[in-house]
Amino acid sequence: MNAPDEDMDITLPLLQSIEQQSDLTQRSLSKRLGLALGLTNSYLKHCIRKGLIKIEQVPANRYLYYLTPKGFAEKSRLTAKYLSSSFQFYRRASDACLQLFEQCLSEGWDIKSFF
Repeated sequence: MNAPDEDMDITLPLLQSIEQQSDLTQRSLSKRLGLALGLTNSYLKHCIRKGLIKIEQVPANRYLYYLTPKGFAEKSRLTAKYLSSSFQFYRRASDACLQLFEQCLSEGWDIKSFF
């Protein structure tokens, strides 16, 4: 649909929300995700086409959304990918801070005065 990272940033919370509460309205889901209603609808349709979500109509024009086994697997895959990218980010940030402290020390700065 979109770039892989953006897809993960929207699809993962969407799948998590549906897993937690199947009787969400599209409007409440869009508010929860911080997306426009039309974009939420588009992502729901995309997930339904991919077989990640099943939809069931209940009386009064209401729908129930369910994760399929494929949806649970995709949610797990996206969660693992999210955790991996988060750990990589923190490792790079930690390395950058360490390099900055080492540079400050090599230039004779008194780092203790900053703390």
